[in-house]
Order: sequence, then C-alpha cells, then structure tokens
Amino acid sequence: MDRFPRFFRCLGTGIKCAAALISFGFIPQIHAASFDCSREQCGLHSKDSYPHFVVGTVKAVASNAQAGSVFRWARQRGYWSTVPDDETRFVHFVQLMSVEIPGETAPVNFTLLMGRDEYEASPIQPGDLVRYTPHQLNEPASPIYDDVTARDYWNLFGCIAVLCRADDQHCPGRYVEGVYRVSDGIRLSARTGEPFSSDIRIDTDTYLPLLLTTKEPMK
Repeated sequence: MDRFPRFFRCLGTGIKCAAALISFGFIPQIHAASFDCSREQCGLHSKDSYPHFVVGTVKAVASNAQAGSVFRWARQRGYWSTVPDDETRFVHFVQLMSVEIPGETAPVNFTLLMGRDEYEASPIQPGDLVRYTPHQLNEPASPIYDDVTARDYWNLFGCIAVLCRADDQHCPGRYVEGVYRVSDGIRLSARTGEPFSSDIRIDTDTYLPLLLTTKEPMK
C-alpha cells in the first residue's frame, strides 16, 4: 500500500474532463486579487525558483491571462531570467498558484509555480491544503525535464501537491502552515527567510510537525 494518498504526489492519473477545460484556459474558482501586481510584487518572494518548503492553503489558481500578466511584470523587473522571454511558452509549461500562510502579523500570500502537466494530471482547488517543494536532484525526471527545450521551466517551478482537500475538516489540523527549510524542516520567517526562535520543525518527508523535547538553537 502506498504511504501517501494518490493526490499527494506531483504526478498522478489524468482527469480528462478537467484537463480538457484547462487546455482551453478555463480554471475554476479564480480570485483575481491574488495575482494583482499593483501590490505585494504579484505575491512573488524570489526572483528565481523559491527555495523553501511551503505548507499553506490555496487561495486561487491563475488563469492563462493572469499568468501572462504576472510573467510580463516579472520579466520587466529581472525575475525568471533563466527562461525564454516568451509569454506563450511560459503559460503552456507553468501553472501559477496563490497559496496563503499565517504571517507574524497578517497572512502572507505566495505565488508559487508548478508544472502545467502536473496540474492537469491532478487539479488543485482553492481551499485545499498543499505543500510546495523546490525541485531536488534526487527526484525522478518529469516529461518536461526530459524535454531539453523545456528544462529551464522545470528548473524554475517546483512541485505543489495536496495534503488535505478543502472538504476534509479533520485533516488540516495535523499540519502547521508555514515556510520551512528544506535541509532540516526548521520553520522560517515568510518575510525574511530567517529561522524563527521557536521549536517548530516538520518532518521533511511527511511535512507533519515534529515534537521536540528540548529547545534547539536556531542556525
């Protein structure tokens, strides 16, 4: 038996009807404010691939038009310089997702990137609790990675997968939303990327919080 449910993985069995709608640029339950580049830098927290784990709640899934708008804003300001300056190809290969986590004083919104093929294989909905991970060298190669002409996109986006569906009332309580360091699961400030002076750490395989018996110094 698999350790995790099917929807927990990046790649899964395609859902044909949803994929067909997505291919025509229709993505349900979109909230335009999540990708408003007039404030908060479109929700982008890195000029390249975001390097940390994120556990949070999906606020919105970008439409093709929203993805194109964010792409133009980002490229004009020096973001994503490793991918071609081609909006059409970007929208073809990349799906943008707005994910919200609690902040020190107010919720923090992240615009995170995943492969379009992975999203179409297992669509994610607003309200789902998800985890984002940057791509790592020990991951099995995806079709996009195998395509040399598309590999720059694979290097830019990460993997977003569902931990809990929006209608599951009990599952989210198992997790602690936040930003975590990939190497050891230590919780980080969403704004600065620096460790919190707290005992919060997650298991880097399951993303579940670990109970620490002693307070460990932040490094």
